[in-house]
Amino acid sequence: MSLGGQRCYGFGRFRLDPAQQQLFEDGHPVALTPKAFDTLLILVENHGRLVSKEELLQKVWPDAFVEEATLAQNIFRLRKVLSNGDGNASLYIETIPKRGYRFLATVQVEEPSARANQLERATEAGPQPTWPRRGWIAASIAVLITAAALIYLRNHSIAFRTAPKSDRVMLVVLPVQNLTGDASQEYLADGLTEEVIADLGSLNPQRLGVIARTSAMAYKQKNKTVQEIARELGVNYVLETSLRTGSKQVRFTAQLIRTEDQTHLWAHNYDRPMTDVLALQGELARAVAEEIRIELAPDVAARLASPRVVQPEAYDAYLKGRFFWNQRTLEAMNVAQSYFQQAIKADPNFALGYAGLSDCYQVMINLEQLKAKDGYPLARAAALKALELDKTLAEAHTSLASIMGDFDWDWQGAETEYKQALALNPNYATAHHWYGDFLAGMGRFDESAEEIKKAQELDPLSPVLGVTLAQLYCTTGHCEQGIERLKKTLEIHPDFTEAHEALGEIYAHLGMYQQALAELRKEGQPPTGHLELLVGYASAKAGHKEEALSVVRQLEEQRDFQHRDYYLAIMYAALGDNDQAFARMESARQSHDPHMPYFRADFTLASLRSDPRYADLVRRMNMPR
Repeated sequence: MSLGGQRCYGFGRFRLDPAQQQLFEDGHPVALTPKAFDTLLILVENHGRLVSKEELLQKVWPDAFVEEATLAQNIFRLRKVLSNGDGNASLYIETIPKRGYRFLATVQVEEPSARANQLERATEAGPQPTWPRRGWIAASIAVLITAAALIYLRNHSIAFRTAPKSDRVMLVVLPVQNLTGDASQEYLADGLTEEVIADLGSLNPQRLGVIARTSAMAYKQKNKTVQEIARELGVNYVLETSLRTGSKQVRFTAQLIRTEDQTHLWAHNYDRPMTDVLALQGELARAVAEEIRIELAPDVAARLASPRVVQPEAYDAYLKGRFFWNQRTLEAMNVAQSYFQQAIKADPNFALGYAGLSDCYQVMINLEQLKAKDGYPLARAAALKALELDKTLAEAHTSLASIMGDFDWDWQGAETEYKQALALNPNYATAHHWYGDFLAGMGRFDESAEEIKKAQELDPLSPVLGVTLAQLYCTTGHCEQGIERLKKTLEIHPDFTEAHEALGEIYAHLGMYQQALAELRKEGQPPTGHLELLVGYASAKAGHKEEALSVVRQLEEQRDFQHRDYYLAIMYAALGDNDQAFARMESARQSHDPHMPYFRADFTLASLRSDPRYADLVRRMNMPR
């Protein structure tokens, strides 16, 4: 589509060249889809004038029926690109509510003859103030390369798209944009993101992989292009969504983009009452499946056609509960628990509410808000109730598996539940992760690595998975790989405390005392809690016996601390006192410490493996050998 003849347009740090169908920023080409380029060109050509939505739709999509949502997404993407230049996209494109858009920036129109003269002068006289000669050359080369690439893709696209694919298609659901103007509605946007991910993940897991919530939410309020997201996550499709609410109404806008060529495949608005939000998710899942040509299994199609009937108050409370549960803090867990209980009270037959409550209790145990002996029975009751109401919930099977492994020490039952969860939803990254942890505890390290890597494929930006894989490397004698994995994790999440602690732990295990302390005391703060144990462990491994014994004495005094004996076993093993280490391990076994199912995967206890008492402990734990 050629809309602008041969004239070029300059505004701010940008230059628009219709002949090349290219936008440049400071002389460097900027990636735009063809329709986004055409939209920008029309606005720039009519700078200062209101361009109606109808005019834009007619000119940019002359031979197709396209909804306004597609145009709005084009404008949104243009604003993201232009904001990279001056940090304020509102300087360029103004929205005139219900009417259209106006381009506000001052535009310099460059006629073809003037441009040729300018290029000639640039070649003869060297750099110019606005467009440096090297910038022109680089831009020209980039345009040639881009043109060659486009010709190649155009010549090969038919064969590529019609060839049968054996690999799974990967999709990411970007965080639902909260366009309600009300920050208190973030829980609804985040909750819908999570639910849409879950629904799409169940479509056809053998052919469609859906990126997990943790990695998807990393792009919330991030100004990243589709190309960048595709490169970082390895996805074929991106689903962009937004949310508006009115009086008891929800407007959900969705747009599916193919990353190989940034084609906008479709965009739709869904207007529903709050009571039909679950039906809306099913409708969206079917639309995506149709567009990507994913065949639905009969049971999945039936489920999406007949969505769960849930009281609006219950679903609203559930979404709020998940919003706080995902924060994983002491304060947030108390709020999450309250909302899950509200959801159940509003609808006693709401299975997801019970599943959420079970997950909440388990996190509260990990955060030591609840004692294991008190928390696990509560978690089990909630998970069983969820499965009684809906046996197809992979989340509830995963929760029950974790309880059976961590608390009941029912290894066969736990594995059965993990396998059931993954059969129901192979795209559930948490199930792969927890099952991988379980397998490591059973001493099945190769199988564990496979599950953790499957989880990483679905959740590539998860810092927790980065730590888990690093620790598994070290457990199997590959600590250097573990260090590299943690360094990559910290490049993405520099403030993730668990990664610093794990890196310090590995350094200590290798006898690298100074490096260990540098990680464990990164901010120069005195060690507390688990961090204090790790500093004591580093001291013991470095031969600083008095410092290590000081930590031992502090642990001995904490008689109400449920992990005391297990941590003391680590300290005594590091000090070379195997008798005391095994005595403490036996105490931890008798007190049913939740760490014990994983002691074989704990490299801080590696020095005990050659002792015959280690194999005997495995036998008394009834673990497979």
